[in-house]
Amino acid sequence: MTEPTILCDIRTHLPPDEQNRANAFVRYLLDLHLHFHRDTSPCWRDKRYYWVMDGTECVCFIAIADPDEPENRFTVWSDDMGDEALNTAVDDRVRTLAWQHVDHCGRCGSCGGGRHKVIFGRTFDDVCGCTFRVDNPDADDLLFLEEMVRLRISEIRKSQA
Repeated sequence: MTEPTILCDIRTHLPPDEQNRANAFVRYLLDLHLHFHRDTSPCWRDKRYYWVMDGTECVCFIAIADPDEPENRFTVWSDDMGDEALNTAVDDRVRTLAWQHVDHCGRCGSCGGGRHKVIFGRTFDDVCGCTFRVDNPDADDLLFLEEMVRLRISEIRKSQA
């Protein structure tokens, strides 16, 4: 089997200490049989930006060494998550990390100014189209990202049932 391009990009563009965490997350996604689509649209063509897909539905997005954000070498965004997923019972650690990683609207135009969402019992009034954003995840963040992916996949599959 050919190695997914994202793993080559991680090896080529991330420092060794960050490669381990990025590889662990990507391998987790591969174990879930998710697939990666490199975005080559005009906005992302010259970047390493991937859609992580469950069939035809987006689970999350990954950017590797985005030249527009040199401080963020590995970034993961969730897709827009619905109320059911965001009101699922989670442990306190996941809840706290979720609140820390809410993707607050930065007025870039993609979400129309942010939206009102209740995320694990806490209200936010400026949530971007991607509910969560994690830059340069550490080990705890990876656990949160795995839970976010699990919730998003559950949400996708329930909507298809």
